[in-house]
Amino acid sequence: MFKQATPEYQQALNVSGYKYNLEYQDIRMGATNSMKRKRKITWFNPPFSQNVQTNVAKCFLKIIDKCFPADHKLHKIINRNTIKVSYSCMMNLKSIISQHNKNIIQQHEENKTHPQRDSIAPTTDCNCRDKANCPVGGKCLEKNIIYQATVKATNTNKEETYIGLASTTFKERYRNHIASFKNTKNRNATTLSSHIWSLKDNSIQHKITWRIIEKAQPYRTETNKCNLCLREKFIIICKPQLASLNSKNELASECRHKKKFLLSSSAL
Repeated sequence: MFKQATPEYQQALNVSGYKYNLEYQDIRMGATNSMKRKRKITWFNPPFSQNVQTNVAKCFLKIIDKCFPADHKLHKIINRNTIKVSYSCMMNLKSIISQHNKNIIQQHEENKTHPQRDSIAPTTDCNCRDKANCPVGGKCLEKNIIYQATVKATNTNKEETYIGLASTTFKERYRNHIASFKNTKNRNATTLSSHIWSLKDNSIQHKITWRIIEKAQPYRTETNKCNLCLREKFIIICKPQLASLNSKNELASECRHKKKFLLSSSAL
């Protein structure tokens, strides 16, 4: 087969000015590659500290050799080849201070936004007057959440889903959605509002249900990462059945929670 197919390609090389001659090489994978398998290794990760003078890793491996010698029935499972030691790093002083400052700033913002919440209901998750009609089942005051809205057309029973996030309470984000459903000027605020207005334009009755999927941490200065935005994008990419209304442009959007930590956003 190689000799039958070669002349055409060899002629093309010669016409193009190349002097390379096509040759057949028999390359076969060895049978030993399929027999290789990785060892199951268990790691012991003690926290590292310069204040500790004892060689923890050395002492730990000595205990392994002493308690599980070659004649022990568990030696095949627990030995120096299956048990490894690696130190784990503890939080540095910068991370500790940043985390402490973030908790104080976050508590200050909550008191400024909701000055009466702690005195009225410090442990409540819902402040709806009719708690039976809470859109998310009594958890409307949850923060740093990823939620889902399901829109069902009553005439065809067709469902469309939308994924969103809220670093504030869900109720605040819910009010913004309701406002975009009522005001024509905000009909393109989100893909969800655009879909709702398209149903209204065609006089199609619909029903919207809400639920909280999970919680995640917003942007943190010590890690320079927003798990809340990353988690939303992960769900949109890997679970498209939960986000049929979300557009691909949202995947390239910048984290909006990072702006409040910039110097330009600080009140001097």
